[in-house]
Amino acid sequence: MRVPGRQGDLLMRVVFLAVIFGLQLRLSAGEEPLRFGRDVLPILSANCFSCHGPDESQRKAGLRLDLESEAKGSHSGGTPIVAGKVAESTLVQRITSSDPEVLMPPPDSHRTLTEVQKAILQRWITEGAQWGRHWSFESPVVSGEVPAGSAGIDRLAEVRLAARGLGLRPAADRYTLIRRLSLDLIGLPPTVAEAEAFAASADPRALEHLVDTLLAREDFGEHWARMWMDLARYADTKGYEKDLGRTMWPWRDWLVRSLNADVSLDVLTEQLLAGDLLAGAEDQQRLATAFHRSTMSNDEGGTDDEEFRSIAVKDRVDTTLQVWMGLTAGCAKCHSHKYDPISITDYYGLYAIFNQTEDADRYDDAPTLELLGDQQRQKRSELQARQADLRVRLEESRAADMLGDDEGWRVLSLAAGESQGGALLKAEADGTILVSGVRPAEDVYTLTLETPAGVMTALRLQALPGIGASVAGVGRNGTDPNFVLSELEAELVTGGRVQRLRLVRPRADFEQNNWPVAAALDGDLKTGWAISPRQREPHAAIFELEQPVHLSAAAELRLVMRQHYGNSLTFRQFRWSVHGGAAAGLQPLQASEKTRGLQSELTAVDQELAAVAAGVSKVPVLSALPVERQRETRIHRRGNFLDPGEPVQPSLPTELRFGYELRGPATRLDAARWLMSSGNPLTARVWSNRIWSRLFGQGLVETEEDFGALGSLPSNAELLDFLALGYRQNGWSLKRLLKVIVLSRVYAQDSNVTEQLRREDPGNVLLSRGGRFRPGAEVLRDQMLAVSGRLSLKRGGPPVMPPQPDGLWRSTYNGQKWVNAEGEDRYRRGLYTYLKRTTPHPMGTTFDGGSGEVCQIRRIRTNTPLQALLTLNDPTSLECAGGLAEWMSGESDQRVERGLRRALIRPVTQDEVAALERLLADVRVMFEEHPEQAVALLAGARAQRPQSISQAEFAGLVVVASTILNLDEFLSRR
Repeated sequence: MRVPGRQGDLLMRVVFLAVIFGLQLRLSAGEEPLRFGRDVLPILSANCFSCHGPDESQRKAGLRLDLESEAKGSHSGGTPIVAGKVAESTLVQRITSSDPEVLMPPPDSHRTLTEVQKAILQRWITEGAQWGRHWSFESPVVSGEVPAGSAGIDRLAEVRLAARGLGLRPAADRYTLIRRLSLDLIGLPPTVAEAEAFAASADPRALEHLVDTLLAREDFGEHWARMWMDLARYADTKGYEKDLGRTMWPWRDWLVRSLNADVSLDVLTEQLLAGDLLAGAEDQQRLATAFHRSTMSNDEGGTDDEEFRSIAVKDRVDTTLQVWMGLTAGCAKCHSHKYDPISITDYYGLYAIFNQTEDADRYDDAPTLELLGDQQRQKRSELQARQADLRVRLEESRAADMLGDDEGWRVLSLAAGESQGGALLKAEADGTILVSGVRPAEDVYTLTLETPAGVMTALRLQALPGIGASVAGVGRNGTDPNFVLSELEAELVTGGRVQRLRLVRPRADFEQNNWPVAAALDGDLKTGWAISPRQREPHAAIFELEQPVHLSAAAELRLVMRQHYGNSLTFRQFRWSVHGGAAAGLQPLQASEKTRGLQSELTAVDQELAAVAAGVSKVPVLSALPVERQRETRIHRRGNFLDPGEPVQPSLPTELRFGYELRGPATRLDAARWLMSSGNPLTARVWSNRIWSRLFGQGLVETEEDFGALGSLPSNAELLDFLALGYRQNGWSLKRLLKVIVLSRVYAQDSNVTEQLRREDPGNVLLSRGGRFRPGAEVLRDQMLAVSGRLSLKRGGPPVMPPQPDGLWRSTYNGQKWVNAEGEDRYRRGLYTYLKRTTPHPMGTTFDGGSGEVCQIRRIRTNTPLQALLTLNDPTSLECAGGLAEWMSGESDQRVERGLRRALIRPVTQDEVAALERLLADVRVMFEEHPEQAVALLAGARAQRPQSISQAEFAGLVVVASTILNLDEFLSRR
């Protein structure tokens, strides 16, 4: 270490003396000692750990400041931290130096410590440099003097306010309070009648009864599910290039039901992460694991499935840590975390836990869970029983048909078989050749068949459907089990001599239109023999030899079956035979009338089963790999899955286990129980903060997504710990936590801002008033629909497509189209809107909603002109104005006042009404002069004009209604 110059040294000593003198004065005054995790660690993390932290690849001078033993140990340049001795601590010498070559952080790091930060570090050393962990990793602690329940919230807030000469504001009026509670708890506004009843009630427990009523409504689960859907990166499509549709809505409905039933967070966590691993897991528990199947999958041709499977597994690790522990782990994919105690080995230990599931970026999203209704289940069971019976009878009938048909035919044995596409060709005992394994779009089978001595005049190819198979059919494409034999070539190999055989006069039992068996011998690879629509029946073709072949000894027959149509229309199961008699009279077997009848019945049953299957929801879920198929996990060097490093076992982060004990390699169930364990201080804090932020517009920790070293400090740490402990002690009940918060005086405060509050607490960090903020996209839309009278309360089921601009949803690769819904589906709640990842609905994106591509921990509110344009001109916004205008025109008296009251809930003033009456008069005159504009407006608003008022008057009411729905008071939650 370079020693500062003499002047710099003198200056530093003066600074030391001044700081120490100031510290002694403050300490003597009884100021609370500094806490390492709260006051010191954030400074070191943000400014020092990138070069002197956990990441050994970036560590400078071999110095670590994240470990106490290293920070307080002797090094070649001195001891960084000497407890109680500021002047001897090289860390202080460095941060206060005026020499740019000595100064830390170095100038080229673009980091600079403030004078306050320097003073904190020096004061901490003076106080003894007591070490500890980051504040969020310490167990929550609350003084025994704090009362329980809502009163505890009030006490802890008042203490903080009193320190700034402030107190709690008076409670908001009851009209404001019921609207606030309704929007916060169920995402819908109250009716005027409900507000009047609450305002007039003399019951001292009226507020508590109101809260209980709101918490019990089914609307509750629909509102709070939206938060979970953001966390789950919920979407109705797969993402990436094609962005094809995916069935995820049953998970959304499961979530709504679970929240309404107030399923505790610990139970939810086990089901979401490991429902399939629970003892006796039922369908609903397995359905819960769709939480982690919401990761994107890539159907683009030519992509590496393993690459995108790996990306999905990493997403699950990152999402799990952020949702439950508020920690960012992404950088540990490539190197040990620079700021938080998550090494690259820790990261891939977690990766190994989530690496043992069946899903593998497949086109069909397998594995999936079929969710059948009782009627569907019964019908499928009946059809499957009929299908099994028909299959047995059909096999018997076909066997009877074939009696005598094999006379003179000799089945050839397979000596060798090769698939150009890499499939496996295997000979069965009866000479049948079964194809399995990879399924290329096109293929060429080269067969070497053992041919006995004798005369050979004809060849017979039998395509067999394999009725016992999971998919009955002669081809390998499961949805279209057809085949196309593009060309057939034959050679005879005897004693090393190869003789080309010319095949003539082909005939088959059945030929698809324009695909005759003769096309298999025409030399054109674009033609061939096919058999649709009878691809689930056995078929046969006979090929005569132009000249009979006389074999004095066994020989080899080499057949080349070229299949170049594409779409995997290749043979799945077939058999070759030779005949030695007169070829002219040979004919392929024709099915008997009985066989054809049974086949028709079976085809009809298959079609019915397919129709039932088409109506069954198949949801992607997690399913554990069996032990014998468990994947080996290795560290990905620099995050590259193609560059594996040391092997790792499924495990939990070493420094974040918080006393949780593992018995063997960790599973997803272990991960869930570790997250919810009593020793884990993060989960309760993170979730309490998340719920608080939904009620106040911001969390006690502003960075909801980061409770680590670089995250924000809590604005009221004692209050956060109070909430966290209460949440855990009350059984992780969301409804109980919400009730405690909303019954507090802190929550009930009015939101008016005085000059003192603007000066002392401009961001309401001290909770000096009620929260005032703009609700999320879904609440804004649902509120407009509710006030308009058009809101549909239809619950659950597939997503819907409310209006959006034409041409916005262009699916270049998949051909899917957005079709604007009609009827009540046009006006359903926002959480039911179809979410396409590459083109989300503009209402969501304009008001800060996500695309479902990644986990969205919080929606950071923005303020843009597009938002105003949307609430004024979006089709749904205009139709809501039309609906409100229809309601307003229902009675002739006080139309404007009634409309304004319906939207704002509170009683309105005559000045407010008069302003809107003037607007109505002005626009009525305009519409009388321009009736075509009135017609266009009413058409867009889908509003039905009552006969009692003129067209111009009614169009004016639509304008007034739109104005009401765009008032700041209406669009804000106050």
